Amino acid sequence: MEPTVRLRLGDLFDGPSDLIVLPCSTVGTITGFVARSLVHHSIPHPSERMELGTVEIMPFEGADDIAQYVAFAASVRGRYSTVPAIESIGQKLGQFTRDHPSVRAVSAPLLGAGAGGLQSEKVVAALKAGFCATATSDASLTIHVLHRDVYDRLRNDRPTETGTTAKEAPRVFISHTSKSDEAITWVKSLAVYLIDHGIQARLDKFHLRHGMDLPQWMCNELALAKKVIVVCDEAYKQKADGRLGGVGWETMIIQGDIASLPPESTKYQIIVRTDDISEGTPLYLKTRYAFHAPTTDTSQSFRQELLNELLDMPIDPTAEAGEFRV
Repeated sequence: MEPTVRLRLGDLFDGPSDLIVLPCSTVGTITGFVARSLVHHSIPHPSERMELGTVEIMPFEGADDIAQYVAFAASVRGRYSTVPAIESIGQKLGQFTRDHPSVRAVSAPLLGAGAGGLQSEKVVAALKAGFCATATSDASLTIHVLHRDVYDRLRNDRPTETGTTAKEAPRVFISHTSKSDEAITWVKSLAVYLIDHGIQARLDKFHLRHGMDLPQWMCNELALAKKVIVVCDEAYKQKADGRLGGVGWETMIIQGDIASLPPESTKYQIIVRTDDISEGTPLYLKTRYAFHAPTTDTSQSFRQELLNELLDMPIDPTAEAGEFRV
């Protein structure tokens, strides 16, 4: 499996990601759109002196519902850019996913295609080549295209694919609350098992940074997740039913999301870890078909069936509207 690169029509602030990339010049100048974004999201300006093709990455403080990190990519010098510079930017973005396990979804514009004068097709090819050369296999780069005519041209010029393409590793968020060492060890073990079997398992114990806004982080993870695992026990049920703490916040978000999904949706997978399944199931999940994994059962026999559900086996995935792989 190799990193995924796709194009999407629209503003890169439209949807959440782990790392959002903004263009700048080597002397720190930015476009009007980027300037307005800096003011709106309280992002500091880039450095005034950067080499063409370099990237400056910093935490995106107070906006974890948009991204954990924000990067400035020096994609223009004066009135020009170069393909090697754009490829170098792609390499640095890919390397960041390798150095930071919490970063898997990267969003960037068509760097160098505006003020830099590069052809959009060359920008896409350069970013893809650089990113795929260094990124982890489960990372993804989404290149956002603002204008419909450019997006349609890129889509129409896309080479015909031959052969088979490996499925992209699904991103799965694990919602839980752990009040004991045993519970913490159990949920970590589940996450590691899923990672070992091709799942991008996202867990607060692995991916939540100190200083991040917890509700915003949860919103971001739930929005990015293809599937969500809800691990329930007595403590989780109590917090969910009483809307207490982070679980209470997640419950409100999850309830709203479930209400918008069709009845046959399998986005949410429920695991109940109490001997009596009713004692660990929150009221809003009572009607969901759940996996029962009581603490007295050490066989973990449910894991393979859960894995099949997360991978949508044997159902083939359909292309997401408004974007395509390159």
